[in-house]
Amino acid sequence: MNKQELIDEIKRIHASAIGRSHVSTHPLYSDGVADTCSDVIKLLEQLDEPQKPVVPKFVADFIEEYRDGGATLYEMMDSSEDEVYTWLFGNPRIETENERQLLFAQAYVVGYEVEKELLYVMPVPHVSFPAHYCVKDDHVSFRQGNAQKFTQAELDKYFPDIKQFAVPVEEVEEG
Repeated sequence: MNKQELIDEIKRIHASAIGRSHVSTHPLYSDGVADTCSDVIKLLEQLDEPQKPVVPKFVADFIEEYRDGGATLYEMMDSSEDEVYTWLFGNPRIETENERQLLFAQAYVVGYEVEKELLYVMPVPHVSFPAHYCVKDDHVSFRQGNAQKFTQAELDKYFPDIKQFAVPVEEVEEG
């Protein structure tokens, strides 16, 4: 029985109790059952659904590709690609390997939400005025003013030798 079916069943009991309160020899009892059902329904409606785990986009893509091919969870974990394997067995942002593997298994079984990718701005290093790199049609230039935001993959593509100067967007003060 899922949450909605349980709510519907309690609503049926509630309606039945209200109907009996007018004909019953013990209307206070029926009123009490009806009030209790109302309280239980309110509590059930506040009950949170299970949270879907949040995984990086490359993990979500991997799960979709292999699940669509009919792979089992074991096969997916055993044959994971380099980036996914590193995430599963060596990501320092999550406490233990077991937690990463559990997160992966939960994502496989109940679904997932894709982690919002961190964005960066790329300041032009070693200039006397504030300027940022920008890319248009694969052509790299720079400008003053609003900075273009880049993903990690874009930093790797366009700025492999100077990506250490990239600044996460959350650390950039808007002014």
